[in-house]
Amino acid sequence: MLRGSIWYPNSLRSIVFLTVVTLMIVLHQSQFLGLTDSTTLVFGWLPMQLAYDVAFNLVGVVVLYGMYRAAPEPPETHEPTRE
Repeated sequence: MLRGSIWYPNSLRSIVFLTVVTLMIVLHQSQFLGLTDSTTLVFGWLPMQLAYDVAFNLVGVVVLYGMYRAAPEPPETHEPTRE
């Protein structure tokens, strides 16, 4: 079952997903980037930390949608049955 999932690195697509998710885990810690003490404003009014968090969440939604599209179909044995 693991070999058929998108988390098993047997194709380029699976390797990309693993890399992106690992990178997102690291980038989620914005204090490593020095953004928590930043006084920089984006567009003259939006604090850099808030802009980073919004952009990070938008990228996360795109990654989740990609995982949804790439996930294999479940086997017939796991489909609901009518009785």
